[in-house]
Amino acid sequence: MTLDSAVIAPLPIPVSLESTDPAAADFIAAVELLNGTLRETWGNDDFRDAPQTLLAGFRPSSMRRRILLGARIGGELVGVATLKLPMLDNIHSAWVHVAVAPGARRAGLGSRLYAAVEQAALADGRRTLLGETDHPVRPGADSGPVVAPESGIGTIPADSAARFAADRNFDLEQVERISLLDLTDGVDWREKLASAAAAAGTDYVLEFWQGACPEHLVDDYALLRQKMSTDAPMAGLDVEEERWDAGRVREGEAKVRDMDAEELVSAVRHVPSGQLAGHTVLMVFNSNPVVAFQDDTLVLKQHRGHGLGRVLKAANLMRLRRELPDAARVWTWNAAENVHMLAINEELGFEPVGYSGEWQKILPEG
Repeated sequence: MTLDSAVIAPLPIPVSLESTDPAAADFIAAVELLNGTLRETWGNDDFRDAPQTLLAGFRPSSMRRRILLGARIGGELVGVATLKLPMLDNIHSAWVHVAVAPGARRAGLGSRLYAAVEQAALADGRRTLLGETDHPVRPGADSGPVVAPESGIGTIPADSAARFAADRNFDLEQVERISLLDLTDGVDWREKLASAAAAAGTDYVLEFWQGACPEHLVDDYALLRQKMSTDAPMAGLDVEEERWDAGRVREGEAKVRDMDAEELVSAVRHVPSGQLAGHTVLMVFNSNPVVAFQDDTLVLKQHRGHGLGRVLKAANLMRLRRELPDAARVWTWNAAENVHMLAINEELGFEPVGYSGEWQKILPEG
């Protein structure tokens, strides 16, 4: 059989990964293909997902659902496309991703998978497609052509991933810097936190939780999560403000538990008002405990100018070393135009290791 004979069809999401579930083997094969492409890009397994983790992510919820397409030649899965569909807000949009096994590339299979996933998005009424490409910094590599976003801030290499997106009429809207922090270099995080807290003054105190937000803070935390969807730089991406309440916070926390991950949150409370003024989130998957991922960091606009972002990050990194001592490194992503947060990260020891391209395509009506 040839690549031209590859059959593209939806892959059912298994109820479990037990061998008795007929969908389990295909799902595990899809996970391994996705993991393989990440390993090929980054040269390590820091982004590897355990099948159980991705299965929890693919289970539908009130917030989102996902579609998984597979390309098969005979009994072999040679390509995968995923579609993430927000359900509470941004219901005009969908996130797409296409991955093809190395031996099946440059024969049009990626194009066929993309066409199939675009049709699935259209069938669901989505008109804005979003996607991301990764571009590691490779020391010693010759510089070549680059692509700049509409904002004009930052660039990514015009490599095969960028060309694939551009050839399908996606526009590069934003560049994010990908940075890595080595936690094994002996930094005294207590000292860093003390210095940052002294500069912030006495009107703010730290709160911390792991797993579940305390009930008396959950409404404030929901507001922080909602503001994260609008206050972070978005360049020209067609995204609207998310709607968060206590129920959505609890559903998100349950999803993290289902994915077998630990979530560490540091927040600052404004003492005069009693309200939360900012937060930051770290996540560690138990299947790969040496790697942590920096998620949201936000300070509400009315509380900026006190160095609270530095306080939050130093506090959470100190907690990470205490609560999850196996963690050896932290990955983070920041918009290239977010110079304030980039400066904080650099001060804390993060070093740039790559860039991601945030791509967008507006589909025609009708």
